Amino acid sequence: MAFASARIEKIIRDAGARRVSAGAIDRLNEVVSDYGMGIAKYAVEIARHSGRKTVKESDVKLAASK
Repeated sequence: MAFASARIEKIIRDAGARRVSAGAIDRLNEVVSDYGMGIAKYAVEIARHSGRKTVKESDVKLAASK
């Protein structure tokens, strides 16, 4: 899964960059996607452990805090 390149570029620019290479956009997109997938998988585990099929905001918050 990947995010829109324009959105990733905006994140880098908001961090203070004036110019952003395509490679930087692609790499940050990979990092963000991998990190997000890890949080999502952990949030699913939390929901299942709680006996639910629905992942709630609190599951994602807890997963992200670990």
